[in-house]
Amino acid sequence: MTAFQIIDAKPWHCGRMARLLRSEHAQAIAMIGIDSHRELRDKFDQSSFRRAWLIEGDLAGLGGVTGDTLSAVGFVWLALSNKAMRYPVAIVKEARRQLDEIMEVKRELVTTILDGDESSKRFAAFLGLFPADAFAYSPSSSSRYGRRRILEAFKQTESRIAFGRGVSTVVSYRLEAA
Repeated sequence: MTAFQIIDAKPWHCGRMARLLRSEHAQAIAMIGIDSHRELRDKFDQSSFRRAWLIEGDLAGLGGVTGDTLSAVGFVWLALSNKAMRYPVAIVKEARRQLDEIMEVKRELVTTILDGDESSKRFAAFLGLFPADAFAYSPSSSSRYGRRRILEAFKQTESRIAFGRGVSTVVSYRLEAA
């Protein structure tokens, strides 16, 4: 059985993760002219919440939340390796566990997804993140239909910002009303 472990991230994890980034993400970052190591280290340094995900003792993911600890809004970031992509169910379960932990102190999480990184958009839709300008109808990610609506919203969104020489879609996560 595969052993998964979550630990507090250390600064040296950033360099290791920059070398292990999943292929599609690394290509999207390279195309916009951003140094992935520098970007990860900047986000790491700004984060009050930062975790490393280990598979069989090897680094497979790195993520965190930037922003003021007392703020209701945080900027969430996540980098995964190709090895992590072999365990999609474990990724989703752990991401949801981490989101639940973060949402104990935050009301909203915001992040960006690079254009051209389609697997990140699918992953975001599966977790319930949606384009920031689509909050008026906040589609649910709990059904295939809801996730399809979120992916359609990604195509139609005007919530884009310049990032390096490219463009990113701004996405948001809020707890669904009970």
